[in-house]
Amino acid sequence: MTEIKTHKTNYFKAVVFIQIILILEALLLEDIVKVFLPVTEMSKAICEVLFIIPTIAYMYYLYKLVRSFDNNTKTVNAIFVMLFITFIVGGTIASPGVHLLEGMHRRILLFIVQICLFGAFCKIIYYTLLEIFEDDIQINERLWGCTCLFLMIAIAFTSLYDIVSLVYPHAIGLTHEMRMLDYMHNLSYSINVIGALDTAYPNAIPMIQHISIIEAAWSHIFALVLVGRLLSK
Repeated sequence: MTEIKTHKTNYFKAVVFIQIILILEALLLEDIVKVFLPVTEMSKAICEVLFIIPTIAYMYYLYKLVRSFDNNTKTVNAIFVMLFITFIVGGTIASPGVHLLEGMHRRILLFIVQICLFGAFCKIIYYTLLEIFEDDIQINERLWGCTCLFLMIAIAFTSLYDIVSLVYPHAIGLTHEMRMLDYMHNLSYSINVIGALDTAYPNAIPMIQHISIIEAAWSHIFALVLVGRLLSK
């Protein structure tokens, strides 16, 4: 039993570490690359490839984490089959240099991919909530789980921002070109929201701003519930 708990804590740590890498890349990678290279298709492709690499590791450790929970294995497997398929399809379409689909067909397929991603992450958040609020887990595991969940909220809402951006290409104030770089911009926007920072995207449309209010409220409520749960022990 202790070994299982240790594995869960290690999986939480791994997921948090990769989430931090993804967030740092979304916030800083494009600016860092601009220091060394002019803004070209090649420099954009470099940013996207460097973002995709830790995303693969993220999917792997997320799967290992949720499989370690005491939940319905068939349901978990179904979630990750859907997550894997959407990741492959979305990653392929949005990858640099890939032009399998263009125009409206590309937009519609990416729209479906982001809906599936949002649904899968919501289910994973639900399972993680059940896990970290169990009575018998250690404080160390609970803290790492809460950190994991807090960052996962930002990633889940990124899909919502991307969905809106696929309908309104200038939703966050930048032109959505239906590529991985646009997902990185939306993740950056989401981090601004949960970090309660002045947004780096002041020209976002009202729909995006209203979703960001929901995200900020949810993240703050989660933080309050977490503190209350910890103080009750």
